[in-house]
Amino acid sequence: MRIQAGDIQINYELAGDGPAVVLTHGLGSDVSGWQAASDALRDRYRVLRWDVRGFGLSDRPPGPMSPSVWAADLAALLDALEIEQAVIGGISMGGVVAQRFALDFPAKTRALILVSTSSEVGEAARSGWEARASLVEEKGMAALLDQTGPAIAYSESYRSANADAIRRSTEEAVARNDPHCYAAAARGVSDYNYTPELRSIDCPTLILQGLEDGLTPPGGSVIMSRHIPDARLEMIERCGHGIPAEQPQEMMRLLEDFLAGLP
Repeated sequence: MRIQAGDIQINYELAGDGPAVVLTHGLGSDVSGWQAASDALRDRYRVLRWDVRGFGLSDRPPGPMSPSVWAADLAALLDALEIEQAVIGGISMGGVVAQRFALDFPAKTRALILVSTSSEVGEAARSGWEARASLVEEKGMAALLDQTGPAIAYSESYRSANADAIRRSTEEAVARNDPHCYAAAARGVSDYNYTPELRSIDCPTLILQGLEDGLTPPGGSVIMSRHIPDARLEMIERCGHGIPAEQPQEMMRLLEDFLAGLP
């Protein structure tokens, strides 16, 4: 479904009844990325998934894009759907959006779920994102098929057992993404540092991190857990960046335990 939220039309899926839980996808993905989690939670929660500006079936205006813009889009979407407060969750880029949302809209944030993400970007990662943005602008999304990013995102055991599935997933991302929007989004998450602000977050926070994550290494989650007061950090063994694909049962166990314990 699409709805006007601020200056754009946003595509979203809303399912279930109960306290609201928002799940935000990562770079290159869309609402489908959280489908399994939504199916598991919808009998107890009102689960909102949405296509971030520039992705899926949401509008794709020219950049620039940034976590602040996406967080404002989400606030406008919640207002349009008359949702006053929600648990705000996100994976990877979606986790960056979730952090920015909690910082900019604390009254709308009941709790925070951060999956495979970080609160700051180092110089090496910043250069890597710029190189990726330039690559897809010059050669198109198909150029990503020859990059190592999709492979290092997963744990070694998952890569060896699911090479074909990883390749298909990358090909699907290539097919559904606009290179200019993808590049703008990559630049949008290439330069931020929220770490000094995290101490102002006063809502319950769950941080999920794969111990074999080659894209957002575990150290970033440790930093977040030390700066967000009383944050709960869960390190998942035999797991990389794609926690929903690699360890779905463990992820859902941790998510449901966290949500059930909210006041």
